[in-house]
Parts: sequence; C-alpha cells; structure tokens
Amino acid sequence: MAAIIQLAAQALAPNLQRQMWQGDQVASPLAQTISSGHPALDRALPGQGWPTGSLTELLVEHDGVGEMRLLVHALRQLTMEAERHVVMIAPPYRPHTAALQAWGIAIDRIFWVRATETQAFWAAEQALKQGGMGAMLMWASNARPEALRRLQVAAQDSRSLAFLIRPANAAVHSSAAPLRMICSPILPDGAQAMNRRHWLHKVGLTIDIIKRRGPPLAEPLRIELPVQEAMLPARTACPRRHERKVNHVVDCCDIASLIAGGREAASARAKEHEQIESA
Repeated sequence: MAAIIQLAAQALAPNLQRQMWQGDQVASPLAQTISSGHPALDRALPGQGWPTGSLTELLVEHDGVGEMRLLVHALRQLTMEAERHVVMIAPPYRPHTAALQAWGIAIDRIFWVRATETQAFWAAEQALKQGGMGAMLMWASNARPEALRRLQVAAQDSRSLAFLIRPANAAVHSSAAPLRMICSPILPDGAQAMNRRHWLHKVGLTIDIIKRRGPPLAEPLRIELPVQEAMLPARTACPRRHERKVNHVVDCCDIASLIAGGREAASARAKEHEQIESA
C-alpha cells in the first residue's frame, strides 16, 4: 500500500505533491515559513520554520514564561527586514518597550489591542485580513471550537504568522490549529550554584510539539532563551514589599516562581496520567 501511495504521489503535479504527506514524515510547507532562529526547533517544524497562513498554538504553563522570547527572531525579521506590522491582541501584561527595542524589534510597527475575550477573536480575524500584517499574536484563556476554526480559516487566507497563546491545560482539547506545542519553563543545569542574575541569562523552555503534520517528537526540545539585561531590574533596585510589581507581556517578574509552578503542574499532570492508566 505504501508503494502504491508513493507512486500515485509521484504522478501528481508538484503543487499537489506538497499537499500530500505520510504520517512518518514531516510534511513539506504549504506556504512560506519564517525561521524561529533556533535550529533544533526549525528542524522539528514542517517547512523548517514558523508557518505563515496557518494558526500555531503556544500552550504555556504561565503567561510570560518565555513565549515572547521564543518569537523574537521572527518578529525582528518581520518588523525590521520585511517592514511588516505585528499586532498583539489581549496580552495579559502591557508590552515593555525597552525589551522590544533591546531585541531589535521596530516598535513603531507594533500594535497593542486591549480587548475582552469575545472581542479578541473578532479583532484577530480582522487583523489577519489586513495587508502588510506580518504576525498576529493573541492571548486567550478559553476558546470555543468554532472560534478556533474561524481563526484558522482567517489565517489560511493571509500571508501572516498567526499565534494563539493559551494555558497548557488546553492541550487535552481538540483544536483546528495544525501546529500545537506545550512550552514549559526550565532552569539551566547547575542553577543552584549560580548567581541568580547569571542563571536568568540561561533560562529556557522545553517544547513538546503535540500536533504537527508529521510524526510525534521522540522527546521535548530544550531551548535556551536568556533574559536580556534590559528586562531585568537595575542592580541597585530593591523593591519594597508593599510596592506592586509591574509585569510585562515579555516576561513575568519572578521567573523562579514560574518555573517552580511549572514543575508542580507537570507533577500534577503525571499523577493524573498514572491514575487514568491504573483505572
């Protein structure tokens, strides 16, 4: 049967061949891709990069664990080289201009849209219809299946990157997004012996791609995503206990607590999995 399928695929026109793939192979890109800037991740993505004209879901343990740092290379390329715009819809924290500038992103091409969850999906669809839009990033806690389908259709009709950032527990639900991955924060090896400011330059994410046009990953990827100096508090600054911390879309203030929370969440999921298997 495999030989018959292969012969049939070879007889097809090149544009149709690209739309066919076998489950044990990573699919060829249906549209242009943009490098993530991380070679290991690019090799795992169909088309060797972030797909344009398609919805990608980033499922995170906590908002601000590094999802923005993961996208920096693509956002810099889109805003600085391609001179296209990026829209952030309903981010949980306000964008941090200093960090965006430190990353080399053209901040005059960044739009920030504050919206309720219902408004956010409408705004995302409208953004994807605009010419000159390089990427759409949207944050949502809940998403109805029909809303995801509409967003995927809107992404298909565009030439933009489309990212939907949702909680990691959404992984158990089906989604119209062709590419989905769980992003969990990790500390560097030997972090306990490091100065905290030092290990902030070496923190990263594990990335488990749970859906793609290809076989599952043998194991999650580990990607180092250092926190840049511009995003850290001044060395002399020591906030008082009663002062409210200011969080930003690019990162949360206390990454150590986020990582601890991520470990607790992973442990809880493992226990749930064991209980299901033993039932």
